[in-house]
Amino acid sequence: MANSLSSNFYQSLMQPGELLLWHGAPGPGKLSSYGQVPILFSIIWLGFSLVWEAAAIMSGVIIMILFGLPFVLIGLSIAFGGPIRNARLKGKIFYAVTDQRLLIQEGNEISIYTPDMLPPMQIHMNKNGTGSIFFQETYYTHRNGHQYHCVCSLQNLTDVGRAQSALATMLSEK
Repeated sequence: MANSLSSNFYQSLMQPGELLLWHGAPGPGKLSSYGQVPILFSIIWLGFSLVWEAAAIMSGVIIMILFGLPFVLIGLSIAFGGPIRNARLKGKIFYAVTDQRLLIQEGNEISIYTPDMLPPMQIHMNKNGTGSIFFQETYYTHRNGHQYHCVCSLQNLTDVGRAQSALATMLSEK
């Protein structure tokens, strides 16, 4: 299967009898980094690890410097990984909805979702007129109350209404 970076990526994935309902790509605006660690935690983690590393460097104890290095790298990844990933993927994300599946291409990766894999749809309208559709699950933990996990999303759609209609048609046929 060829993973060409184009808006018609879905053509090679269509099954006999499958009908294309809608296809599109993110419009202008910032992409959300769903599933990422909250920003406050990432700032605290990175700040603490940088303070640790600075103290270790000032003490000159090589084992302390080496011990703190992975924590600094993890902090940088948590804080900047999502935005960097989104910047790399800008212009390389495409969506297609058929009567049987939702197909999402992000760079060279293609994710395929059948209706039974998707939780209820949530739509968020942006100030610039675009909208995003999220398929997000809520589950409850004893420790923190409710947690959210985003299965997938179609972000910054200029024609969110058409995408929602196509998704509703697909989901109604499950």
